[in-house]
Amino acid sequence: MLFQQLLIVGLLTGAVLSLIGVGFTIVLGVGKIANFAHGAFVGVGMYAGYWSAQILGLNPYLMLIPGVLVFGLIGWGVAELFEWRGRKVGEIGELLVGLALLLLINGSLAVIFGSDPRTVQTVDLGSVKIAGLTIANTEIIAAVFTLVVAAGTYIFVRVSRWGRALRAVAENPSAAGLYGIRVPVAQRAAVTVSVVLAGISGMVISPFSVMTPEVGTSFLISAFAVVIIGGIGNTVGAVIAGLGIGVVNSMAAGYLSSVWTTLVPLLIILAFLLARPNVASR
Repeated sequence: MLFQQLLIVGLLTGAVLSLIGVGFTIVLGVGKIANFAHGAFVGVGMYAGYWSAQILGLNPYLMLIPGVLVFGLIGWGVAELFEWRGRKVGEIGELLVGLALLLLINGSLAVIFGSDPRTVQTVDLGSVKIAGLTIANTEIIAAVFTLVVAAGTYIFVRVSRWGRALRAVAENPSAAGLYGIRVPVAQRAAVTVSVVLAGISGMVISPFSVMTPEVGTSFLISAFAVVIIGGIGNTVGAVIAGLGIGVVNSMAAGYLSSVWTTLVPLLIILAFLLARPNVASR
């Protein structure tokens, strides 16, 4: 019974990691930017959900469409920032821009909301019992939402004209430019999409999550693990890797100690880099 419960919890958690990983793998694969602030935007989304529920009295799920628009504008601004500053000073400059954004966002959240942990108290959509485990419907909604968005992203990338352009840029930006693809626009779009996916991920999980200003850092580490296992630019791999990491995390926490939920992604990253040192070039 314990194994079944841990498996269910792991799949639910892994579904969220998958969506976050999809956004991160897009910005790495197409945008060619290791955006260290990616996890911080998940935290912004979580606090946006908290603000919607506790301050405005609105269900965070009703704010997803406005959230997409707001995070889209933020994402385009971040893309312009990387283009304006990051690319002028090379890859190190891009890393520093992302790190600066991470610190700025974490600090801003601490100033606005305080450093104490916060939870959403006003959203209750009921629960169901599976294998003796009580699961909030909000967690199921988040998992289903994740899989739908991931499937939609995969279809878009594989079928649409814009999706094929993004794949071409991911594989060979120089060759894509020779075929008339506007590479800088595609890279800006990748950064924007990644920020949107990170933000709405945070909004979706806000009703059942405990949030602190530094919560995004743990999501960033998990996103790195998802991309390393699933492959840079591989959305299907990100979904599978996210589910796998979620299950491994859950099993480690259940059978060993909760501290392993932090260590497992780091160990996975280390193991893959040691076993496959060329993994970053995939």
